[in-house]
Amino acid sequence: MIPLVLPALSAEPARIRRSGLRWRRESGAQVRAREPIAVCYVRLSGVGDAPVPLAEEQNDLQVLLAPQAPCRIHRKAEVSEGGYRDLVDTGEWRPGEYVVDAESLTGTAELLPMILAGRRGFESGEGRGSLLAGWHERVRAFWPGTDGADRYGIVLSLGTCEQSAVFRGDDTAFLSWFARAPGPAQLISVSDERCVHSSAVLLQHLRRTPAEALAITSAVHEWIGQRISRCGPESFPGFGADAAHGTLHGRWPEAQEISFAFHLLAEAVGTSPILERTEILTAGGVAELPPPEAIALTLGSELAHHFRHKRTGWLIALHSFRFGPFIGPGVMDWLRRDFEPVKRTVADMRRDLAALADEVQARVGGTLVVQNLIASRVTDRVANYAWLGDAFDECVAVVGNEANLMLGELTRAHAIVMIDSDALAAELGVEQVPDRFHASGALVEAQRAEVHRVLRALRIPGF
Repeated sequence: MIPLVLPALSAEPARIRRSGLRWRRESGAQVRAREPIAVCYVRLSGVGDAPVPLAEEQNDLQVLLAPQAPCRIHRKAEVSEGGYRDLVDTGEWRPGEYVVDAESLTGTAELLPMILAGRRGFESGEGRGSLLAGWHERVRAFWPGTDGADRYGIVLSLGTCEQSAVFRGDDTAFLSWFARAPGPAQLISVSDERCVHSSAVLLQHLRRTPAEALAITSAVHEWIGQRISRCGPESFPGFGADAAHGTLHGRWPEAQEISFAFHLLAEAVGTSPILERTEILTAGGVAELPPPEAIALTLGSELAHHFRHKRTGWLIALHSFRFGPFIGPGVMDWLRRDFEPVKRTVADMRRDLAALADEVQARVGGTLVVQNLIASRVTDRVANYAWLGDAFDECVAVVGNEANLMLGELTRAHAIVMIDSDALAAELGVEQVPDRFHASGALVEAQRAEVHRVLRALRIPGF
């Protein structure tokens, strides 16, 4: 037996505390290299008035532990305490601490760490017990390399569910990337629950000024003030006769709509994720990483509904399925009253993607990696669509094909690389993605492999 030990991690002068280990594999299991066998929560405690590193992610920091070579593991019972002792910090992180036995191991006995960090959409949005549980505005994973390199490759995913599937994976915790990317590497994923990250929205955010942020803030505060000022004793269904007949009868609808408006505002006036730097834990202490080198997008974001605020010019994009119970009638009335819908053509998408690529290249030296749309269908057999009329020009199949052609052309003149998901779907069979957006596991893995190939071709370190 070979004792496997905790890796070196430091936050000096801050201290790292950890919970008990929660096992992901049974004792006696044969595990692959880089396959996580245990996870724990960690928390950093500062010294004096010094700021605590990774402060916004303190509530959702987890460390996954994996052997660096294949082996059979035999667990130590005493490193897991069970219950909430494995969910909250109860002891110090001690590099070199013996935590599990390995059989038939060749190579180093130090476990390889993968650190998960989640910045909550709001601090009360807690969810513990699984990897990156709860609602997060941003999640990320980073891990060191095994060859002594210290330059981290950084990839930012901004997009819809197609992007989440490729980057976060079925486990929602980037494990598919940990298995294939030797590191040092960091993957960042920013959610689209509040506002969809289309090229137009991202471009405006990159260029926003403090004066524009103030105008947007005033507009949101004004609308919220109007909503609150209209409240009367009859506004609270929780005190009505039907309050006991299900949650919907007892909630205060205004809270959901006001919360949604505040979250839209928070995204609009915060740092653009394309420019944001990040802190990481390493064996030598806390390090600050630069903005991402590759920004992964999807053309699916371009198809979201766009609205421009009439007074401030603030542009937002929302998925159609969020209309209704997700954001409520009050927000819908706000969109109708204070915003105007923006109908974006393929030419508009082309203009904004080109401008975004140039802006990103100039500001951070990054490259856009964009998934195209899955436009292929089993039933697409018509050679000439002209006779079907103008309305047909706006259908998903036609717009999808035109947008894909546009994206391919952009790659010739701008810092843009296309992930041809349409070709992958055609090759594997379009039944793998019957609704054009939500792919099967086989297609997602093919997309992930193609993204990985592109990152390596771009010479992003760690991939």
